[in-house]
Amino acid sequence: MLLITFCAIATQLSGAATAASVHLESRDSPDLFDTRRYANRDIIRRDVAVVGGGQTGTYAAINMRDRGQSVVVVERAGRLGGHEATYIDPASGTPIDYGVQTYYNISVVTDFFGRFNVPLRNYSFSGVTTSFADFTTGNVLPNFSMNMSLGAYGAQLARYPRLAYSWDLPSPIPDDFFLPFGEFIEKYNLQDITYGMFTVLGGVANPPPLEQLTINIFKWLDQAYLDGIAGMSVVTERRNNGEIYTLATAELGSDVLLSSTVTAAWRPRQRSQGVKLVVRTPTGNKLIIASRLLVTIPPLVQNMRPFGLNRDEFDLFNRFNYSGYYVGLVNNTGFANGQRFLNVDSDNPYGLPHLPGLYHFAPTSVNGTFLYWYGSPVEISQQQVEAEVIAAVRRLNNGTTQPTLRTFSSHTPFKLVVEEDDIRSGFYERLWDLQGRRNTWYTGAAFLSHNCGGLWNYTHHLLPEVVAGL
Repeated sequence: MLLITFCAIATQLSGAATAASVHLESRDSPDLFDTRRYANRDIIRRDVAVVGGGQTGTYAAINMRDRGQSVVVVERAGRLGGHEATYIDPASGTPIDYGVQTYYNISVVTDFFGRFNVPLRNYSFSGVTTSFADFTTGNVLPNFSMNMSLGAYGAQLARYPRLAYSWDLPSPIPDDFFLPFGEFIEKYNLQDITYGMFTVLGGVANPPPLEQLTINIFKWLDQAYLDGIAGMSVVTERRNNGEIYTLATAELGSDVLLSSTVTAAWRPRQRSQGVKLVVRTPTGNKLIIASRLLVTIPPLVQNMRPFGLNRDEFDLFNRFNYSGYYVGLVNNTGFANGQRFLNVDSDNPYGLPHLPGLYHFAPTSVNGTFLYWYGSPVEISQQQVEAEVIAAVRRLNNGTTQPTLRTFSSHTPFKLVVEEDDIRSGFYERLWDLQGRRNTWYTGAAFLSHNCGGLWNYTHHLLPEVVAGL
């Protein structure tokens, strides 16, 4: 099974975050927000400013436009789509999706693709031969196997149906939520499906899966993933997940600011005053004046520094930890067409590979080109990841070829989590209480999960509150 449905943009800024280094409320010069400093063409007035043009931000912007609101999207990358990563093979013109692979087959997903007339079909994982191998040695392990019958895990997850829709935790919070997942596995005799679960826990690396709080596993390996494994996933008919974001970019037109970042923000407490953002774009600074702000980027302090955090915001955003997650394509591997290798470390419990490390190599829609996914508990460089990719391929093919790297994408920071004490002390209730304060609303993986369909559903129900009164 090759299943990944995560979404939301992975935007980040550099620099360490300390209380002293963060604007606690906006202390930027008022002149920055003075319209007299800007030419008329550089002043953008909209109902809602959306920061982050990943899958969630794009969905929100299109949805609000359909409701009659004016929007502008600020996206740091040069394209919309976030974790969606599509490479066009230069020789054949064939698209290769190497980030998001599938979507949950629910109405909010089919409606959004249908709006752009992008056809969908049921996901099929046929024609693939799976081998298990130790990527540190290149040795294939013919006697290793995995069990993807995750019903026993699903039975435990089903006890908490609200997790699919929110971080509204039961009261009292069940003790199981705070077990390290390795202990949860032992408590409920899930040992025989542990490796199978691991194959759909890509990007859960800080801490590694067996050390993660069980609640954080529940919020990743959720009912949508289980349904996807059972066959409730769809893919685009043309196997080009980037198509919908190309169409959205064209429709939004000048309402998208690509390769752009917010450098300063004015977010007063009074609802009637709206917000102002100074945005650095390839054509110079722009001033956005909006009634509301929707933030879809990961709410880490280093990302949110320009937004003039108050002490509550800083305290919450500073508690998040995150994982490193990297994806890419490689060819000239010497692997047979349709061959997939899953990484196994026989010295680790259940054969789970050590992280940082590769999860797998998998075939794509272009013969000879393979995708890889790599997880790390700390952020590492592209050079480190790619060096390990090349070394692992050469071990697996006994040095018979020199691999060629095609493309690379970082999804870091990924899978934001907090400590047990934070959850027990009401972290997620406080996080939710930020909604609407200072004319700012939030959506994205930190507020629900990394499942794209679930996030679109969450955002769909949040937007009426965002635009109320406009």
